[in-house]
Amino acid sequence: MRLADLPALVTQREEAVTLLDAIAAGIDERELAPFVSALTTAEDEQAVAIMRGSGNETSLRVQLGALLTEAGLVSEDEVFQAFDARRARARGAVA
Repeated sequence: MRLADLPALVTQREEAVTLLDAIAAGIDERELAPFVSALTTAEDEQAVAIMRGSGNETSLRVQLGALLTEAGLVSEDEVFQAFDARRARARGAVA
């Protein structure tokens, strides 16, 4: 999956699922940064700052999954399935 395959804006479930598909396909995390920025609220920024300060910062993929879930666009199970698919893909590439 390429950056051009990603939606310009994420406001509907189908667009969120496309992002989860991109995560599962192993898209470069930097490509997800604009979506994380667009979905992040002031409260989310505070939480990320606290996590970073305590040494518990999460990846952009994890942040995006949490934001999509928080927005009600996808379920936690769907996010976990995308992460599992990404890990399985990575293991297959290494093996």
